[in-house]
Amino acid sequence: MRREGWEARLAAAIDAALNEPYVLGENDCLRLACAAVDALTGTDYWPRFAGYRTHRQALVTIARIAPSLGEAVTATLGVQPASPRAALRGDLLLFRDDVGEDHLGVCIGRDVVLLAADGAITTGIDDARLLCSWRIG
Repeated sequence: MRREGWEARLAAAIDAALNEPYVLGENDCLRLACAAVDALTGTDYWPRFAGYRTHRQALVTIARIAPSLGEAVTATLGVQPASPRAALRGDLLLFRDDVGEDHLGVCIGRDVVLLAADGAITTGIDDARLLCSWRIG
């Protein structure tokens, strides 16, 4: 269930992430996704993932939970994935970039924002690179 005032907390979490440099394991797509869930529900999943500093370490951390990032999100949230177009503001989405790397994004209406090594990415909810979404709260 979404807590009262989640809209302001979500906006603050996204603004904070976008105004800091990308640092793997500190300010990246997984950290943003955890901050969004915390803003909406008060549940902080970040301690389950924290501690990685390299791409390889991130993959090992995810693999301890499930074989892929998407499956790790499903296992962590206990929510089955849905169509990206079903996403509402605050929901998480899985984005696969042009080189096959997966990233988590946060729905901000008809757009999705995510962090990648090249910087923040904003794309439309109908982007074919969005694979699925998870309802938060």
